[in-house]
Amino acid sequence: MSKDVNQVDEKNNRITMLQLLAQANAWFQTSLLNKFKASGWDTLGNADLNLLANLNCGSTYSSELARRMGVSRQAINKLLKNLVEASLVTLETDPQKGNTKVIVITETGRELIMQAISELDQMEALLQQRIGKTKATALRKALEADWGEPSS
Repeated sequence: MSKDVNQVDEKNNRITMLQLLAQANAWFQTSLLNKFKASGWDTLGNADLNLLANLNCGSTYSSELARRMGVSRQAINKLLKNLVEASLVTLETDPQKGNTKVIVITETGRELIMQAISELDQMEALLQQRIGKTKATALRKALEADWGEPSS
């Protein structure tokens, strides 16, 4: 009996957990960007969302942000330009370390972050409607669990 070429080989062609997590992340980011674009924030992209998500509530150093995101300080500085131009953050001289700049979220940035949190809550509710409350709750619990240190 020959195998149908359109059948998925469960063992070799399955989607990996990493791919599934990336797809889920893309679903949330695309939804959030769509909401932002609808409210006039059409210059923001995925990289901007990632940077905003990694900022501290007060102020953050570029070097700290680079470590957190796993990129170079130069990459962070490049990404910051869009957020500075959009008046979401400012770069201010650190009073203790005169030659160092700190990233500070502006009032507009705080408002956008609060909007994002509200939108994310709505997206989570939509996900519950689409996949069911039990599955959505289990997904949240699995993601909140302590996964331990990454393997070496």
